[in-house]
Amino acid sequence: MVNDWVNKNYEKIKGWVKGAIKYENDSVKEDLFHEVLMIFIQHPKAEQLIRDNSAQWFIVRIALNQSRSTTSDHYKLYKKQQTTEYKEISQIKEKEYDLEQDEQIEEVLNILDEMYQGTNKERYYVMLLLLYFTLNNYAEVSRRLNIPRTTVVKNIKDGLEYLRLKLFTVDKKELNLDNKTIKILRTKILENYGKKLS
Repeated sequence: MVNDWVNKNYEKIKGWVKGAIKYENDSVKEDLFHEVLMIFIQHPKAEQLIRDNSAQWFIVRIALNQSRSTTSDHYKLYKKQQTTEYKEISQIKEKEYDLEQDEQIEEVLNILDEMYQGTNKERYYVMLLLLYFTLNNYAEVSRRLNIPRTTVVKNIKDGLEYLRLKLFTVDKKELNLDNKTIKILRTKILENYGKKLS
């Protein structure tokens, strides 16, 4: 019954939906129209709404809700990116570029290369660290290597400690691997070792 009613009133329904959201462009209206139809057809009270002659009001309400609600798929797809605020360039404060971070990343990559050429234990640490830096998830490393997660966590921590000791032989500085540094490392690692990891 619902499908028949929708087929008979297809153009009317399209007009109701497009009239409810006049500010959208045509392709967005068309996508929203189809989304609203799917919601209406699947709704458990659709038949009752058709019998009570309340379907028009209900369909327009669905269209408005989908268009305005920040949790709707339509809003997330079409409007979320439009609501980001842009700052004037003059409002953005300048900050000095941190060369120390670049130097530390280069040192880490050089030490990883040395470790890869070293003993089996060092090579094992390098492979675990490379996988961890690229996947950023202990469970995924564990699954790919078929090694228990606790073993992976312990060995990655040991590998990071070994790397820190090689990096800072004179004094015990902290190895600062914040999110930004890990992202840069991940990119460099994929450039240098990408083929070895796949």
